[in-house]
Amino acid sequence: MASPFLQYLIETDRFSLQSPYNKNRNCKGKTIGFAIQSDSSKEDKDENSNQPPTIKTPTPVPDRPSSRPKSGRLSSSLRHHEIDDKRTVARSPTFVSERTYTAFARGKRPSTSRTLNSVQSSNYKDGKISQNGVRTSFKMDKHITEALPAMEPAFLEVTKEIAGQYVWRLEGRSRVVDLEEQHHGFFHEGSVYIVLKVDSNETVHLHYWFGKHSTENDRKLIEEKAHELDRIVHHAHVFTRETQHHESICFLRNFNDGIIYIEGRPKTALSRATVYVKRMYIIDGRKFVRATCVEPSADLLDNNLACILDGFPRIYVWIGQHCPYTTRLKAIQVAKKIRNQQRKEVSHIVIIDEKDVSMNTAFIKKLHNGENLPPKEETINNFNAKIEVENIVLHRVAGERVMYDMPEASKRPLNQRYLVKRDSYLLDTGPESPLYVWVGSQANENAAMNGIKRGKSFNEHKAYPSHQAICRIMEDHEPITFRKIFNDWRDKDTKHRQLTKKYSIGNIERALFSTKDNRTVAKLDELWSEDLMSDIVPNNEIWRVGPNQLYGIPWNEHGIFNNGSCYIVLNHVKGNSKSLYVMYYWLGSKSSIELQEKTMKHVLSKDADLQYQCIKVRVLDGKEPTHFMNVLQNSIIIHDCDLKDSSQFSTQMFRVREIVNGNMRVLQVVPNRSSLNSSASFLIMSKEECFLWYGKKSGGPEREYTKSMLEFLNPSKMFDFEVVLEGRENNRLQELLGANCEYPLEFPKPILERRQPNLVLCHHTNSISFEDIVNFQKEDLTSEDIYFLDSFDQIFIWIGQNINEDVRQQLLHLPQKYIEKDTAGRCIADISLWIISHNHEPETFIKHFRDWCNTSYGGHDVYTLTRKKIRQENAIIDIDQEMVDRSYMKYPKYAYRELIKKEPSEEVNRSHKEFHLTEKYFKEVMKMSRPEFYRLPLWKQEQCIKSARLGHYETSDNPLHIRCLSPE
Repeated sequence: MASPFLQYLIETDRFSLQSPYNKNRNCKGKTIGFAIQSDSSKEDKDENSNQPPTIKTPTPVPDRPSSRPKSGRLSSSLRHHEIDDKRTVARSPTFVSERTYTAFARGKRPSTSRTLNSVQSSNYKDGKISQNGVRTSFKMDKHITEALPAMEPAFLEVTKEIAGQYVWRLEGRSRVVDLEEQHHGFFHEGSVYIVLKVDSNETVHLHYWFGKHSTENDRKLIEEKAHELDRIVHHAHVFTRETQHHESICFLRNFNDGIIYIEGRPKTALSRATVYVKRMYIIDGRKFVRATCVEPSADLLDNNLACILDGFPRIYVWIGQHCPYTTRLKAIQVAKKIRNQQRKEVSHIVIIDEKDVSMNTAFIKKLHNGENLPPKEETINNFNAKIEVENIVLHRVAGERVMYDMPEASKRPLNQRYLVKRDSYLLDTGPESPLYVWVGSQANENAAMNGIKRGKSFNEHKAYPSHQAICRIMEDHEPITFRKIFNDWRDKDTKHRQLTKKYSIGNIERALFSTKDNRTVAKLDELWSEDLMSDIVPNNEIWRVGPNQLYGIPWNEHGIFNNGSCYIVLNHVKGNSKSLYVMYYWLGSKSSIELQEKTMKHVLSKDADLQYQCIKVRVLDGKEPTHFMNVLQNSIIIHDCDLKDSSQFSTQMFRVREIVNGNMRVLQVVPNRSSLNSSASFLIMSKEECFLWYGKKSGGPEREYTKSMLEFLNPSKMFDFEVVLEGRENNRLQELLGANCEYPLEFPKPILERRQPNLVLCHHTNSISFEDIVNFQKEDLTSEDIYFLDSFDQIFIWIGQNINEDVRQQLLHLPQKYIEKDTAGRCIADISLWIISHNHEPETFIKHFRDWCNTSYGGHDVYTLTRKKIRQENAIIDIDQEMVDRSYMKYPKYAYRELIKKEPSEEVNRSHKEFHLTEKYFKEVMKMSRPEFYRLPLWKQEQCIKSARLGHYETSDNPLHIRCLSPE
């Protein structure tokens, strides 16, 4: 009877198994196999037939002299074999399509490609068969397992159904070892690693990492293993190649507490492994940090960085005078990681900063004097990888030849519609930032399997640095660093959302009733681009900005503006727990740049008078938000500075438009036909006559408000006007408007849409630069910095309370400098700009943070509290306790030669062979006593054990060893 796995292949008609040598081929030995016999004519008529084919009994194949057929030769890369009925056979079930291919002639190879959706929906997963929702294990016959290539045993337990993180390291020539959790985040500089992260929603992140001292053979081997693992998980959603000191954010975010570089390799010469001196780690980064292992030296201390000296029984954390508080907290976090994972939680952490003068002196004495040390390596910081905005190019990828298979698809600004589901694309953003290979959900499977390889070909062709990170990302799993480069990106959950709906019985009761725009009907949580204020107190103060001073506006002229001037509106808002001041500064569309800069200076001056408690909102002419209109009693009248006092036109024309929810905007326009719009009403006045022109798409509130405007602007014509509907203009009105011409039917929609927010840190010390903060939270906001919360159509500038006045004056130019480096190519005029202060955040800003608490800011207070907690932890840790593991005394003792055998005695604990060494043998082998050995960090103990050939590697008992091969 056939095995369960073979029976599965027969029932599903996947492929046929046969001896590698049939009667048409010669072989030296006899091989027994199974052949599936079926009627080819019936199969051609009904491909979906479920009739199981019959199985021939095993038959020996006689010896024949070696020869090869000249025609009909099959591709060796696909592992195809010929059989009697001219049907081809494949060994791996993962990459064989549903149809059994007929034998093909030379040059007529059939397509073996499959889409990613078909691969990911396959029933073959993790070495198990899934039938009718039940997962069943299977075993294969010995001759079948020998015919199939061996899969890496370390990957047998990998599954996407269990969330977690796996880390493998290459040891020896080809052994891949699964690391325990205590070693996660520690990377040897001379080794290579694979990191697999599975989220709770089965999103898979796969990375392979190169140490700077790793060999080329190790790099090639770990790359093959990573691609094998990628095929096992049916193509990870994010798959990257990483290099030491140049890791991408996709990789670093897997280690929230930072990564630590360890010297050397896991296994080295015993004489070298047993020599250990204190090591110092340089901490670099902000949100995600790296700890670089160096020789202790006072010359490496930098006032802008932090460092850790790992000296048992104390771990010293030295902090530079100008080191940011976020980096200080991360340095303490790294020290705790070393203590907990490498020192068995038996070590004191001593923090030394600029205030501890005496401790600084004692700390420097513990370091070497800098003599006979290797040259100082420059600290590499590519957390804020520079993207060359001008050179952003999107390439369509069809192969590995850059000149022929990677044509240019588009340049900046990029649109999301350029990414086609059935294709693959490469995004080039410069040599100092990651190279992205995007694969559509309907793309050929080769696009996913060869994505990294094609990225490497592009990297070599462009002569980019070999350490550049290459990221292959699947559709709908793009990281924020990729999405922000596109001008009109919409995430999956909102990409197909209908933001403009019509009234129906089903949604009428949950509609936002608008008296004008019946297209804007959505749930409250779907109204992304609307920002609401709390209760508004109607005690406004309005000033017009003059050349030298501010001029107050009387209350009866509030809401009447001129587009050649700038205005400041101060309003008082009552929040849930506190009162806020909101200061709007309205910039006319025809105002000068000099006047706008003066307006901003007046705003900052008034904010300082109010002790920086104001929320400052920039309002552009024609883009007034709803909360600004509410302050002005839901209406605004704007006169044109070129038309108000001009004698060129004897006729005046005003456009009345409802913005949303009854807010009316009245604008003086040029009195001609091109100024008309079918979605608005117009008031046209001459010396003798008055007309009310109603567009076909104008609403009732607009038409009624046009009559009210006539009463305000020309009371004498209140009862002497003529109503004209669009398309029914009389001769007199046509004479006033001029010759016929086309005019718009609707008003343009906003160019930008709301996206998920992105927090950006503004470095303002020496030169202005910006750094993205991934997975931001409130603790990332520090009182000594300036942050940009960017939701694409809106930008909040958050200012810490410890920012001095000189830096605040830079707010005049910071937004423009930020937009100049924007990869999406936005314009500053299309963005709503808010400036808010520490401890005075509005609800529209707070809603973007989870678990907002008024006392959870980062900075000096958090740093001081963390130091107190460290002192409390030190008080309960006894560093004088004996570190030697006395459990070795109960184990029988053997000679060293007995322990290094492949099959030692059954009484030997293979996980701890060092327990079986006597004190004499232990000191001879390890070159140190047991107390000295146990004072080393765990990674050094492990290195010594492996270098002494006392390490143990567990082997899997699973008989299924399958390695899925690529069709290429």
